[in-house]
Amino acid sequence: MPKLVIFRGDAVESEIRLTGNIVRVGRHERNDVVLDDGLNGVSRFHAEIRPEGNAYCIVDLNSRNGVWVNGRRIKERAQLALGVPATVGAFELALEDDISGTDFQAAAVPATAVGVSPRASASRQTGSAASATRPRQAGAAARTTARNPAVLWSAAAAAFVLLCLITYAIFKYSASKPAQTVAQTTPPATAVEQPPPPTPPTKTAEEIARERSNQDLVAARELIAAGQPDVALREHVQPVLERDPDNADAQELKRQAEQLIARPVKAPPRQPAAPVEREIEGITRRPNEPYDDYQARAKRLQAAILEGKNALDKQDYATAVARFRMVNNDQPRYMGADGLLADAVDKQRLALQDALNSGQLNEQAGRLKTARQWYQKAEYYDPTSTAAKEKEGSLLATMKSQAEKLLNQAGLAAKAQDTQLAIRLYQQVLDLMSPGDEFYEKARKENEALKK
Repeated sequence: MPKLVIFRGDAVESEIRLTGNIVRVGRHERNDVVLDDGLNGVSRFHAEIRPEGNAYCIVDLNSRNGVWVNGRRIKERAQLALGVPATVGAFELALEDDISGTDFQAAAVPATAVGVSPRASASRQTGSAASATRPRQAGAAARTTARNPAVLWSAAAAAFVLLCLITYAIFKYSASKPAQTVAQTTPPATAVEQPPPPTPPTKTAEEIARERSNQDLVAARELIAAGQPDVALREHVQPVLERDPDNADAQELKRQAEQLIARPVKAPPRQPAAPVEREIEGITRRPNEPYDDYQARAKRLQAAILEGKNALDKQDYATAVARFRMVNNDQPRYMGADGLLADAVDKQRLALQDALNSGQLNEQAGRLKTARQWYQKAEYYDPTSTAAKEKEGSLLATMKSQAEKLLNQAGLAAKAQDTQLAIRLYQQVLDLMSPGDEFYEKARKENEALKK
């Protein structure tokens, strides 16, 4: 069963046995593995170690500085290989074989998550190899051999077996030789000790800060290119400037991010909302009638009602009747069109009859011009009335006959140089006829000529 070993520099901070459950790593005390990073390179909840089949992977929990494997920042997750470290801030996490449960693991580390300070204390109490400082190798295989106790014990066992074989061979060879030969034989060494590999120099705080800044700058460039300048500025550029205010690359990235944030975002053009096809109360839409045609027809009906009411107030009964009839034929009873039509027809009939009676009374009294005006008003009330047209036509013929006689008499008086008589006769024509009539205009011109 594998275990997770946490290093800080060359020192082993802690170990945790992986049992198939998710292990959360971060700065917060609620994590399974608490990494106390004074430089704030580790986020509160930085990453998770998750089982995947027979292997484990490390997942970045949107941390500020990310997770790095083999010098490259992972995007979301990466599979862990034995001995290949994953960098989290100033710490390295390595997956190694665990042989707990055998005679070689008498001093196994408990499988509970411990923070840096508690883990260091627990390691000292158990006396395991986790509290010792181990040399770090450049390759993954060398790291596994140096940090795995099983490999060391296996090497010791192999050396012991080899020593036994050599001893047995020497003993057998000595039995077949004279005593002096055996006395001259030098026994082999009891163990072959390999010199420890050179220990790489420990990174200084300045070097660690420089590496973190380079990682932040790389991440900031990726976020700006992905259209997230606000995240790049907040999570990566600002921390670099806090550590190194004069960092030229960080200042340039800050300028780029601020320009992108300040750039106005164009809102997409609004699409016009589809009109709601509502029917007007009292006006029924015809089958298959387009909505635009329906609206136009409804407006015409509404305008006709208003025009009819205005005409009725002006005693223009013909217009009122025409408008109300049109509305009632299209939409019976719309806005009381049927009642308005009946009222207009009654008023038209009464007005027509009153005008005809008044014209007849004036004609009988000899007031021909006034009688003609009443007959004309009757035609205005009802242009379809034949009675009004006949009476007005008969009266006009009588008036023209009288006007013609008066004009002839006036002409004779003018030739006899009886100017005053001629003027009186022409004035009688003007009083009889109406402006625009043929005899009226002729009498007006002759009268004006005599008065000059």
